Amino acid sequence: MKFLSFLVLLCSLVLNGYSQSRVVLLRDTASLQIYPSQLAGKYPSAFGNKQGEGIFSRGGKAEVVLDTMASYRRQFNQFIQVNQKRMPVKGVLLQTEEFIRSDGSYEWVICSFPQSKLTPDQEAGLLDLLRDWYEQHPFPLKTQTGFHRSGMQTMGMVFPPRTTRKGPGIITTLEAAKATNRPDTVKALLLNQLELTDIPEEVYRFPNLEELDLSRNRIKAIPERLTRNIPNLKRLSVMFNGLVADSLSFVKNRHLLALNIQGNSFTDIPRSIRQNRKLESLWLGNNKLKTLDIRRLRSLRRLNDLNLYNVGLTTLPRQIKKLRRLNVLDLYYNNLTELPRSVGRLRRLEQLAISHNQLRKLPESVAKMHQLQILYAHHNQLSALPARLDQLKYLRIVDIGYNWFNTVPATLLALPSLEELDLSSNNLQELPGSLANLRQLKKLYLRQNPVTRKTTGESPHTLLIDQLKTNQTEVYY
Repeated sequence: MKFLSFLVLLCSLVLNGYSQSRVVLLRDTASLQIYPSQLAGKYPSAFGNKQGEGIFSRGGKAEVVLDTMASYRRQFNQFIQVNQKRMPVKGVLLQTEEFIRSDGSYEWVICSFPQSKLTPDQEAGLLDLLRDWYEQHPFPLKTQTGFHRSGMQTMGMVFPPRTTRKGPGIITTLEAAKATNRPDTVKALLLNQLELTDIPEEVYRFPNLEELDLSRNRIKAIPERLTRNIPNLKRLSVMFNGLVADSLSFVKNRHLLALNIQGNSFTDIPRSIRQNRKLESLWLGNNKLKTLDIRRLRSLRRLNDLNLYNVGLTTLPRQIKKLRRLNVLDLYYNNLTELPRSVGRLRRLEQLAISHNQLRKLPESVAKMHQLQILYAHHNQLSALPARLDQLKYLRIVDIGYNWFNTVPATLLALPSLEELDLSSNNLQELPGSLANLRQLKKLYLRQNPVTRKTTGESPHTLLIDQLKTNQTEVYY
């Protein structure tokens, strides 16, 4: 009888495609006689938990593993993008428990789709796609014992539930836009996530309109009429639509100050953007730029906020120095291995965000950004900082977590205004006593470093941490 049950189960697995990639839904594990708790006992955790250390420890393979996981995640996102026509939904949140053999193959991948209401057919389509991924992409690192890891990520583009602001002068529906008999009082028209395919005629009713939000619709073109016939429009968001370069048109104007065109299909900076002569904020993130022609921005004399988040950059052109009025530069989630020396010419820059790249060093010229207040450089491959960074007397926040630092960079210890320092997930073996001299320091993050595992008893590190706490510094370790 047991043999018959086993045969039925085996046939079920083969017929459902589990014999190779073994990707199953969490709710089906009991009926398939798959027990996650038993599997967790068989495969040690990647990075450990409260019961013990994982197979990857700080100072050993941890840096390599973190970089490998980041690269693996990027490959997964590219795989989903290439196969987006197979996605039964635009996007979904995916939670996985992966049990990985010593050779990198997967014994089981247990999936769930939290916060999603999917039909059985949609779940089946997603599982088919995931099976192809896991069959084609074994985990890149080999181990002696294998391991398991838990994770949560998105498949495709997950849009949050529709949210809007409320208040005087704000309209959030087409019905209200049609019905109002006081269009002159309307300052903001928020028509996001309404499945619009064209610009509604109603938007032209409002002579004093200052903000128009058309994000997360299916609009294919923005005509010149929008900036011609709405003379007071200051802020325009058309992010996550279906726009390409020649579908975005503006008349020459001096009223548009902020433009958000994230998440469209631009492969370069649209030429028409330079028609907005007083533009101060431009968000281009989540497009796939093949080139970055800075010349198309040089006429924007007031541009101070440039967002290039996840646009596929492998190099930052040295002409970036021409944007001398920039206060904020966001380069998160690109593939940069270095920054040009000319970046130091951005003397007005107050915030530099270069996290989630592949940077091994920063140019010495960064120390010439005398107005810099915030530096986000976590999730890179940095092991040192520019020696003269201590000249940045306004630098308040530094996040260099998830890098390759073995020691706390000495240049940080002389920053007079430093308020928040994140050194999490590096390879710090010691803590310098001079950390206690940072009198402005309010928060210090030391999580997941070898040194934090030594802070027991009366070691010098526990004494230093106590001293920091006495100085009203919150220490997280």
